[in-house]
Amino acid sequence: MSRMPKRNIGSQYDFSTKKFNPKVSIVIPVYNGSNYLREAIDSALAQTYKNIEVIVINDGSNDRGKTDKICKSYGNKIRYFKKENGGVSSALNMGIEKMEGEYFSWLSHDDIYYPEKIEKQIEYLSKNYDDKKILFCDYELINEKGEHIQFVKFDHKELKEKPEYALLRSCINGITLLIPKSAFDKYGEFDETLKCTQDYDMWRRFIKSYKFEHIPIIITKTRIHPQQDSNKNPNVITEGNKLWTSMMESVSKRRKEELENTEYNFYREMYLHLKQSPYEKAMKYADNKAKRIYESSNISLDHIKVSVIIPFYNRILLLLKSIDSVISQTHKNIEIILVNDGSTEDISEVKKYERKDKRIKLISLPENKGAAAARNVGIDNATGEYIAFLDSDDLFVEDKIKEQLKQMYLTGYNVSHTSYIRKYGKNEKKIDSGKLTGKVIPQIIGECHIATPTVMIKNEYLKEKGVKFIEKFKIGEDTCFWLELLRNTKLLGIDYPYTIVNTNKQSSIFDCEKQLIGITNILVFVLSDKEFSKHHKEISNLCSAYIYNSGMLFSARNGGGSVSKYNEKWDRRNPIKAVQRLIFLFKYQGVGLTIKKIAQKYGEKILK
Repeated sequence: MSRMPKRNIGSQYDFSTKKFNPKVSIVIPVYNGSNYLREAIDSALAQTYKNIEVIVINDGSNDRGKTDKICKSYGNKIRYFKKENGGVSSALNMGIEKMEGEYFSWLSHDDIYYPEKIEKQIEYLSKNYDDKKILFCDYELINEKGEHIQFVKFDHKELKEKPEYALLRSCINGITLLIPKSAFDKYGEFDETLKCTQDYDMWRRFIKSYKFEHIPIIITKTRIHPQQDSNKNPNVITEGNKLWTSMMESVSKRRKEELENTEYNFYREMYLHLKQSPYEKAMKYADNKAKRIYESSNISLDHIKVSVIIPFYNRILLLLKSIDSVISQTHKNIEIILVNDGSTEDISEVKKYERKDKRIKLISLPENKGAAAARNVGIDNATGEYIAFLDSDDLFVEDKIKEQLKQMYLTGYNVSHTSYIRKYGKNEKKIDSGKLTGKVIPQIIGECHIATPTVMIKNEYLKEKGVKFIEKFKIGEDTCFWLELLRNTKLLGIDYPYTIVNTNKQSSIFDCEKQLIGITNILVFVLSDKEFSKHHKEISNLCSAYIYNSGMLFSARNGGGSVSKYNEKWDRRNPIKAVQRLIFLFKYQGVGLTIKKIAQKYGEKILK
């Protein structure tokens, strides 16, 4: 007779059924919650896991007995307690004092559990048991009417490797948690002096000896509505600034470096995260820390060689200006790889540059093969630790390489890009593309703002991944290159215009036909890839852009003017043709529903 391995789980294990069966206490604090309370209680009582108790704490509601009446209507189905108003922390603490379960589960009175919430978490624990685990999950956002807004999902792999991110990146939604009661026994109750940040203050204490473990499932609904206390409480900003500043400082220098490669990048990433929050003081704190580290870093990067690849086809006078902008860089350890893509113009002036400056390499191709092929030749011949690209009619600002290299060195990123100045004749406009940073695959698919002359890549990483520009694509090849390059890494965005990008009437951004070719190439590439093709929303944006540019082209070829002037003709004819073209190219990739949505937008049933 075999014996089951002993585990120190006490009453949590039912030896008669051989099942992990701990009692779970669902605690619902409520203050004036008559609008949503019944839906919350019903969702708790509807749990498929049956070893539960539902505890409702009425925190001194003053709604003429509405909340009290709802709670009493459930009779002995719930355990109901009333107290004087003291805030959500005090209500939660009473719930903890009254709970009889081995595990605590918080449910706000305006939120909802999926029926399987507790069952899924207990099932996970039974297979991955550890009495020091606290579970949290992804969740669904709903509005005041209970209508779906969006699913909030987190990077499971990243959270597994770096559990501190659960706190630092605000991944923990209190109602998704399942917490062993032992955690409260060890670290005490919620701080009742805190009115808004009592949850993260508690999680900070827990993380000292408990592991927050992410389960990538959605089993709760969080409601967003105007009546929420957090939207009205003046303490939110004050407490939040204090909490986030304290959390940043509680991480050791060594762990900061482990989390984000360098201490500088830790604060930079925190700044970017807090930029999305209302905590301006904490954001400025992170920004100032990053700036001080950056400015005080006396590292010399003179020993690092950077290869600048410039493909060119004719336009020699413009090319020479581009070369001059590289030669004048404050970072002098460079090589300039000029790839002559079959120019028909005299290149004797270019050869003079090569003879004059030993850092310049001129490689001539026997025929014109396009920018993608020329850049690939440049990559194959690059000997620098880092590679930068420059088009033959564009310019580098003199500190471009120095500052971009320093940012990459301090952050440990493999790929970076910057904002730039778009120049059209005498008109100049800053393009804030450098704000695009982090994990950016969806954004690149939907609408890519990365300008090739702003990019710098670590050569070792590029060779390791074996990524090349797709030579059969004459337009859109850069977007496909970025997608492949950034498949498994983050992009460093630098919001400073270190490059001047010259445009003219022939530039692809002003040419609908070229835009269509580029979009088609990108769609072919994206939809042929298992991972990229999952981004249906962004693919839909690409399809919309295809249709829009088709409309522009249709308009231009039928008398000019705006698309709206020809809306009647366009809506009746061209969308159908455009969508049919897309279907012809891509239907075998399983994006029929995406295309269908586009088609339906124009009121046409063209799919079989």
